[in-house]
Amino acid sequence: MKKICLLIALILFVIGCGNQNEHLAKGKELIKSDKRRKEERAVSEFKMAIQMDSNNAEAHYLLGFYDSQEFYDNEQADWINASIAKRGQHMFKAYQEDPSEYLEILIFDTLRDDDVSVQKAALEALTLVYQQGDRKQLLKQLEKAIKSNDNRDRHDAHWVMANIGKSDPTTIVPLLIDILKHKQMGTRLNVVKALGEIRSEDAIPVLAIIVESGSAKREADREEPEVRQLAVAALGKIGGKAVPELVKITKNKGSSLRVDAIRALSTLGDEKAVQPLLDALKEKSTREVVVNFQN
Repeated sequence: MKKICLLIALILFVIGCGNQNEHLAKGKELIKSDKRRKEERAVSEFKMAIQMDSNNAEAHYLLGFYDSQEFYDNEQADWINASIAKRGQHMFKAYQEDPSEYLEILIFDTLRDDDVSVQKAALEALTLVYQQGDRKQLLKQLEKAIKSNDNRDRHDAHWVMANIGKSDPTTIVPLLIDILKHKQMGTRLNVVKALGEIRSEDAIPVLAIIVESGSAKREADREEPEVRQLAVAALGKIGGKAVPELVKITKNKGSSLRVDAIRALSTLGDEKAVQPLLDALKEKSTREVVVNFQN
């Protein structure tokens, strides 16, 4: 009798799993097909797969990936459920169920998608990982990506690190500053971009050193011109205590970055920038200088 009960329980379990897998499999088949409205129909299957098994990592990920507000009337509840935030939550749920697999997928695959809404959903998911998941492992993978030989990996990592760094600069800015030691110029370029986007004044000293390295006697001590130019732009984004550094650059007539510093100052509306900008207007330059005073 016990053997019969166990057999019945096993059959019911297999049937239940089969039903769930059927919805997931059908949704995946639709995505691969040439059928009309295939993504919209696949989303319905992924929703049913989750109804059958709320912990199905793949179904959550695929729902986050493919669901779109374009499928619904904006008065429908499903329109809200297809927002970037909700899609990111589904991707985060996939990560929670299988962290080792989906963390790498989110960073090295999902962020690469051509659909901007998919990229933003991945960013939302990774932000949730930073807030609620394994932060140490996330930062390890982002550091791996920003040091990658692949330009897209570096760009995606800088984007994520800049976004999470805005809410937690005390953690992210020191990490980025340490990565500036990396030998690959593409890595340093993306680090400088991230520092500028975070806009933390803690980054000013290292950005100033990068700019000043252009006048170093030894060539080995000079940062690449592209990185120095981005460092000036980053100082302009930070503003505030970065203004004196920008003014210093404008006063160095031998600097190739004067025009970049002038442009940065012209967008800040800081009174310390007024005189350097007025002086710049009186000069002739091989590079066009357009000064727009902003309040």
